[in-house]
Amino acid sequence: MSFLIPCALTVLLETPVFYLAGYRSRDEFIVVVCANVVTNLLLNLTATYLLPGRLAAAYSLELVVVAVEYTVYALAFGRSKRLFLLTLAANCLSCCFGMLLHVGK
Repeated sequence: MSFLIPCALTVLLETPVFYLAGYRSRDEFIVVVCANVVTNLLLNLTATYLLPGRLAAAYSLELVVVAVEYTVYALAFGRSKRLFLLTLAANCLSCCFGMLLHVGK
């Protein structure tokens, strides 16, 4: 259950970023949501079980998440610098929000 809240927040933050950037079709929505769910759950499982107490290392994995998500999006939507920057911006937003939530604990 504790993994579902950060995952839901990530989807709720990143999906609208893609929507506002013009990725509005049903198929695009499904790709964005699925990519975010998979990468977020893997990130949180890794941070919790493989890197416990190593918050800096866990946050550095966010770069891997950006690379994986961009690869998925590039395969689905076509490669572009704009898409990479969008992926990076969306992940920065959700990562910073997650950091704020973590500091509040």
